[in-house]
Parts: sequence; structure tokens; C-alpha cells
Amino acid sequence: LAFLRGLPPEKARHAYAPGKWTVAELVGHVADSERVFAYRALCFARGGTEPQPGFDENVYAANAPDRGGAAFSAVVDDYAAVRAATLSLFRGFAPEAWERRGVANAKEISVRAQAWVIAGHERHHLKVLRERYL
Repeated sequence: LAFLRGLPPEKARHAYAPGKWTVAELVGHVADSERVFAYRALCFARGGTEPQPGFDENVYAANAPDRGGAAFSAVVDDYAAVRAATLSLFRGFAPEAWERRGVANAKEISVRAQAWVIAGHERHHLKVLRERYL
């Protein structure tokens, strides 16, 4: 969050190539994805057995609010709220819940692995942001 909040606001609309997401859209994608991944973890932690569908991140991005038009600080604040909610959710899981498994995007995954997916997804996009956008 400190890194994102330290970016100049004019970077919000920057894309490193035609057809690529802007910085604001990339941050919004990370927030949207974390919402989906956390929901999957919640379902499995609570004993849900229904397979969870995949999602098309490009469709989600195309139908998201105009994140590039919003104040970049609002986009970052939204991401911060998502992360706070995810951490709150995960702190409430019983020890045995972390081992529960389910199917998401046609692949079996544990609640614990879903938490690692969230962390790894964020790290991946921060790396992309640093290497390709800045």
C-alpha cells in the first residue's frame, strides 16, 4: 500500500503498451481477484462442496467502473479495504479449516493454498508494475 500510495496520480492512466491495463486497472484487477479468491477460501473453509467457477479477468476489467477516471487514491483505498477484509476473514478461520479443500476453476485446492494464491498474485502484479509500468 505504501508503494501504491507513493505513485504519482498521473501514473493511474498509464499503460505500458496498447491494449494493456492502466495502473489503476491493474490495481483494480488485483482487488477483484482477491475478492474472488477469498470467497473461494470462505466457501471451502466453511465446508462448502460446490465447485467454484473460474472468471475471466478481462471481462471483469472491461465491466469495472472507470478506475482510470477515479482518483487513484480511491482505487488504492478500495484495494486496502479488500486486503483488510481478507485478513479479517483469514484470522477467523479455525486451524482445521485451512486444510479443507474444494474445486475452483476445475482444479482442487486447499484453503491454505488459496491464501498463497492471493499473496502470489499480488507479488506477480507488483513485479509487473515495477518492471513494465515504471
